[in-house]
Amino acid sequence: KKEIDLALAKQMLKNFIKNTSKEISMEYIQKLVCEYFEVPVDMVKSQTRKREIVQARQISMYLSKSHTKSSLKTIGAFFGGRDHSTVIYACQTVEDLIDTDKKFKAYVHDIQKKLKMS
Repeated sequence: KKEIDLALAKQMLKNFIKNTSKEISMEYIQKLVCEYFEVPVDMVKSQTRKREIVQARQISMYLSKSHTKSSLKTIGAFFGGRDHSTVIYACQTVEDLIDTDKKFKAYVHDIQKKLKMS
């Protein structure tokens, strides 16, 4: 038998908490991005090509790809019945903008921080 001390309790709780971390859903990512950019959720799933809507949609797709286990096809279907190639393009566009646009990079990092806090 091992005596329970503070170190053992912390270690056991750390393992327990690590195993119960929940997967982030595409719904939650979409909601968070829409709140951040003050865009209605239904507009992100629509066919509109307004810049602010497209940007929110592309960031949502990018974060869905990197923070969920969903396939490209599933992500595309969730965001208004789009094709998997649209998701690939969205992710590439976001990565390119992160590399070239400091303001855009800050947006994505802010949203990622909020995702990690949840």
